[in-house]
Amino acid sequence: MHQPLSLKYRPKNLASLVGQEPIKIALTNAVTSAKIAPAYLFTGPRGTGKTSTARILAKSLNCLNSSVTTANPCQKCASCKAIDAGNSLDVSEIDAASHNGVEDARELIERSNFAPAMSRYRIFVLDECHQLSSSAQNALLKCIEEPPSHVVFILCTTEAHKVLPTISSRCQTFNFKALSMEAIVAQLSRVAVQESIAITEEANKLIARHSEGGLRDALQLLSQLSLMGEQITPERVVEVSGGIRSHDLATIVKAICAGDVLTVLQSARTLIDSGKTPKLILSSLLAVYRDLLIVKSVPKSENVVVGTLNYSQLRQVANRLDFPSIDAALMQLQKSESQLRVTTNGATWLEVCLLNLIHNNQRQPLRELPESQEQHNRNGNGKAEKLSSVWMKVVEATKPANRSLLSRATLISLNESNCVLAVPTSDVKRFQNNVALVERIVSRVLGYSVTIAIEQRKELSA
Repeated sequence: MHQPLSLKYRPKNLASLVGQEPIKIALTNAVTSAKIAPAYLFTGPRGTGKTSTARILAKSLNCLNSSVTTANPCQKCASCKAIDAGNSLDVSEIDAASHNGVEDARELIERSNFAPAMSRYRIFVLDECHQLSSSAQNALLKCIEEPPSHVVFILCTTEAHKVLPTISSRCQTFNFKALSMEAIVAQLSRVAVQESIAITEEANKLIARHSEGGLRDALQLLSQLSLMGEQITPERVVEVSGGIRSHDLATIVKAICAGDVLTVLQSARTLIDSGKTPKLILSSLLAVYRDLLIVKSVPKSENVVVGTLNYSQLRQVANRLDFPSIDAALMQLQKSESQLRVTTNGATWLEVCLLNLIHNNQRQPLRELPESQEQHNRNGNGKAEKLSSVWMKVVEATKPANRSLLSRATLISLNESNCVLAVPTSDVKRFQNNVALVERIVSRVLGYSVTIAIEQRKELSA
């Protein structure tokens, strides 16, 4: 029988627990020093290792091939195998959703009085313990606080706020965090190598982003993609996960920037006809514009983009937009997201939203800057006024300590990578000594990296 990757690569000991270093260290030290608490509470998002850690802790406490509790259970003794198989006499995994009443709690208390059949401890793992009724939780209070010496309770939940404070205060609480993208990508790469799965690095990153910090979800998706029988690419990940291809999103966003109404509407209709819901299209655009705002704000932001478009695609679009345009688009998308929740005609509202995005973009036109000093001279005062306005924004946005320095300069040329400043002869050396600082200030305000060139400006004699 085929075993899913999420089960096949489930951690077997504390050392193999992924992305939860503080928990790994604390539990290892507790088991090694035999300082075992009567009750533990594992909280955190789905797929982060709570139930797996509960099983590992159970094996560490009950391994028969060690005379004391051990952080490295043998995985071969009858106890370890029984816990892995889920049929141990001394380790009970209880689904609190279906055993959530007072009578179930009383039965559990009675069972806790029995001595272990073949191990050191009788362990009760209550999965999704927040599903226990308030009466059931109250019934367990005394038993969890002072159980028999041979009993350990391990409570697992994804919604810690629903657990009574009187319960959580009697437990050692371990908060499992959502795994970082780097940790998930590293684990996916290891699994892909061991399973001989051909996958690109970008596809690995996309799976990690799609899993939202849950390693189990990431491995489930990788397992499904491996059945395709070909190299896993970002496009394939998007198709299988039900998302929208980067090419389709890029076409819509570029058409919005260009004011191409026909292309925008046709692209949206094509996506809807292919089975994509208006809500999915809208949420995908929201992720794109969020990424555009990040790329516009931070020169090097490859590691923080979350949408389908890659960094180079985002950079290309961001260079054509200003902050007000992106902000207005995000506000429009948020407004339309609320409308989609209550409407029965999502496709129409989506089209209205896209038309409003174009309208907002036209009200706040794309940034147009002279590309060279020669063009500046050819086009006269109109371009000079635009450059003066841009430089005024730079000066106003900087700290007062640097404002007096920048106000001495005049912006005479600006393109996508170079910025030329004219400064008085008396200030040339001062600007040249601080050119790195000026580059950082200007790049931060403009939203993209530029190189500063200093030209001498002769001052008129009296």
